[in-house]
Amino acid sequence: MGIARIAILMPILAGVLAGQPKIGPDEFRTSSEAYVPPPPPNTLRTEVKLVEVPVVVRDSRHHAVAGLKPDDFQVFDGGKQQAITMFSVETAPAAAAPDAKTPEAPAATAPASAPDAPAVHPRFIALCFDDVSSTFADLRYTKTAAEKFVRTGLAPGDRVAVFTTASASSTVTFTDEVPKLIENIEKVSPHPRFSDNDASQCPRITAYQAYLIDNHMDNQTLMGVAQEDMACKNLRMPDAIQDVTATSRMIWEHAMSTSRNTLYSIDGLVTTLAKLPGRRMLLLASSGFLTGNLESVIDDMTSKALHAEVVINTLDSKGLYALTPGRPIDAPAPRGRSVRTQIAEASIQSRQEGAKDDGMAALALGTGGAFYHNSNDFDKGFRELGSIPDVVYVLGFSPSDAPPDGRYHSLKVKLPGGHHYALQSRMGYSAPSKTPPEEHRKPTRLDSEALATDTLDEVPVRIGWRAGQPENGSPSLQVAIHLDVGKMKFTASADRHSLKLTYILAVMSQTGSFIAGRQGEIEMAFKQATFDALAPDGLNVLLPFHAPPGSYTLRGIVQEGLEGKISAASVPVEFK
Repeated sequence: MGIARIAILMPILAGVLAGQPKIGPDEFRTSSEAYVPPPPPNTLRTEVKLVEVPVVVRDSRHHAVAGLKPDDFQVFDGGKQQAITMFSVETAPAAAAPDAKTPEAPAATAPASAPDAPAVHPRFIALCFDDVSSTFADLRYTKTAAEKFVRTGLAPGDRVAVFTTASASSTVTFTDEVPKLIENIEKVSPHPRFSDNDASQCPRITAYQAYLIDNHMDNQTLMGVAQEDMACKNLRMPDAIQDVTATSRMIWEHAMSTSRNTLYSIDGLVTTLAKLPGRRMLLLASSGFLTGNLESVIDDMTSKALHAEVVINTLDSKGLYALTPGRPIDAPAPRGRSVRTQIAEASIQSRQEGAKDDGMAALALGTGGAFYHNSNDFDKGFRELGSIPDVVYVLGFSPSDAPPDGRYHSLKVKLPGGHHYALQSRMGYSAPSKTPPEEHRKPTRLDSEALATDTLDEVPVRIGWRAGQPENGSPSLQVAIHLDVGKMKFTASADRHSLKLTYILAVMSQTGSFIAGRQGEIEMAFKQATFDALAPDGLNVLLPFHAPPGSYTLRGIVQEGLEGKISAASVPVEFK
């Protein structure tokens, strides 16, 4: 077999794909599914033998309450009271005095060093804006409040770094230079990777509707959208249901991929903060993101932050939510959209806005932090969230009835002694499963190459792309994998030439964050005549690929199944 390079070509001309020999259905097969890289190897999981529940108790003036004992608390797992078997009190060190000299803040990548005499306790704040899930208006208001916070809300010794979920770089330096922080905040702008706000699409399927439909959670929603689809496309009901189901799966895959990558960015910031000495806090400002089916990922991250002593505070950038339909209910409805449909969609929209907050609340309350929401006073929000609680109670219990079923368990903490305090506590935990979930699989060589930037040329293939037709408002590419059949090493039998290829196509942001991916297999079992016809010019395999609008890097990896050889390369692409 000759070794040829893998090359990412410029957009492919249509003529390149024409005139290929006819291939029988028993000679060639492809399969494809969504690809998501495995989580970082340092992911922690909550063990059922001991569940830790951090609790912050605040009085009416929002001050942390000290002096409580184990008997002051009750913990309920799924409504069943549990015996508290572990109790500790974490008291924040005193802040540096105004005239104390704070040592220079290290870059986020610098290793933590324990000073000989820690007279001061610097505080490190990772100020993270969710530029992926937040609108321009939401970011504008939160940026203004954040600028005021860094001007007036920082204590002597505080060090801050500005991050975004689209580019959570680990090389940003924490600083107390207010002008530099203001400059970095000003640079933050929206970088949406998924949007379901295209009202011109018929039927319009929101990410939350897609979640309900794809997970078979609301048949009424499915039938309502299918009726719209019938009117829009003149389809029969069975065909409309099939069309809506397929479209919903694609929309939910995109939305979940975006949410998963947002969580990966937050996970990376927790890792960054864990390396720094002193008190550490992640302050996330976001309009919210859907986290259905990702409970175990959030639980892992909560456990990781808890063990790393990183407090996560979250601020809802959309403020006090109110339904604002784009058109009055009594206005003429477009084709396929009745007044009843509009009312139902308004209800779905309200539920979606609430669901977007679930992950933010879980991350905050699960780490002893706070979730600021349902308010447009962002100045107050940053003031409240900018302070790490002085006292955190950590309760531990061994679940009395928690089978290894991988299910999410809701938690509730109460103060039974007549206290009228506000409680912030972990919302739940995930029991381990007998079979580890897919998120926890070990990375393969293909996974490693999918996130790398090097070029390999062990397999004689070339990968190219051209712009595709938008589908349901989502931009697309047609990715072509050109197989140099004549130079590939096949397994030859009496009448067949067989070979299986495994591929991953990954779209990465300009900063290296994973955006979306597809993985699959190409199985060939060519008859001799087909092989002879394909050997001179090779074979082109077209694969559709969808991603949110933007400029990215397309990463292509192909591995042949006979000897495990791999080819990989990267090239800039644009979805528009």
